[in-house]
Amino acid sequence: MKPPPGCRRLSPLGAALGAFIALSFTLGLLGGPFRHRAAPSPPCRPRSHLVFLKTHKTGGSSVLNLLARFGEARRLRFALPRRYQFGYPAAFRAERVRGFAPGAGSFDIICHHMRFNLSEVQRVMPNDSFYFSIVRDPALAAESAFSYFRAAAPAFRSAPSLGAFLAAPWRYFRAGLRGNHYARNLQWFDFGLPEPAHPAQVPALLAELGRVFPLVLLAERFDESLVLLRHRLCWPRDAVDLFPHNSRGSSRNLSAEQLRRLRAWNSLDWALYSHFNRSFWREAERFGLERLRSEAAELRRRRGALAGRCLRGGSPVPAAEIAERGLRPFQPPGAGAILGFALRPGLRGEERELCRRLAMPELPYKDLLDSIQFGDKTNTSG
Repeated sequence: MKPPPGCRRLSPLGAALGAFIALSFTLGLLGGPFRHRAAPSPPCRPRSHLVFLKTHKTGGSSVLNLLARFGEARRLRFALPRRYQFGYPAAFRAERVRGFAPGAGSFDIICHHMRFNLSEVQRVMPNDSFYFSIVRDPALAAESAFSYFRAAAPAFRSAPSLGAFLAAPWRYFRAGLRGNHYARNLQWFDFGLPEPAHPAQVPALLAELGRVFPLVLLAERFDESLVLLRHRLCWPRDAVDLFPHNSRGSSRNLSAEQLRRLRAWNSLDWALYSHFNRSFWREAERFGLERLRSEAAELRRRRGALAGRCLRGGSPVPAAEIAERGLRPFQPPGAGAILGFALRPGLRGEERELCRRLAMPELPYKDLLDSIQFGDKTNTSG
């Protein structure tokens, strides 16, 4: 049969090509293999250049323990103080870092107590370092500070009780007196922020701080904070397993009025905490609240399993009940008892070393890092 006028019969090759084009078009409409797909995002790389600002009475000792274990296991280089703090309460200076020399190379992790000073930290740490910290409701942090720093802060030492201090704080507090930085706006002080001349300056100071610290953990949401931190750092799940360090045997129950007074007395800390509380929940919503709850629950489950595997009794105990001196936490003069961890009898080999590192308090762990990095050199003061 002849084709209609104006039409030409397709050759076998042309017919095959036409069928192929039609099939490709159909598969594309249906989402088949010919449809363009975006390339998968590359896997993240674990971050190991870290600046952790360890604030006082916020849970920072627990974070320091996980950083010490992460860095030790991977042979990272710590920026360590000559003693146990970087000249605190003076502002941080690079020369306070043991082994620092201009042009001699940077460090991987810095995480011990300092009064933050960005320009000096940048002399020590690589440009791609991830900055993070932790904050706590200033009412709860201040109650803990009243107990822990009772002997160090004249304002606390001269007050017969927390109630008496709150009734008339100006009777006991003198600004600028050595040790009294512990008695008011301690977190603001640790962040190295200046005393604002006017309240209107506070938002701008906090906005600038937020640009330096892309993640600030919340003590009240500690496990959720660890989940967010782990994902920001692209770390494996077990890298944020820890035991909570420096807990107290007992704490005061604060009344609603005491909470109000403590927040008012520490008004700069309250502004700082409120700012980072909001940024934390924005981060949590981006991550997914249900996913966050699920991963935090899994973290707690793993912690319980580790406690049963490692600890005698599965929970913190008074320092006097810890046989190994290197696992006893520091007991500040005049403060309530600080609890530590006693290892379960019978642990051996690698399991014992894992459990021992999890239980090791801040000061002995710092001594251990010193011995790893500097061998038998004497740890001089500075």
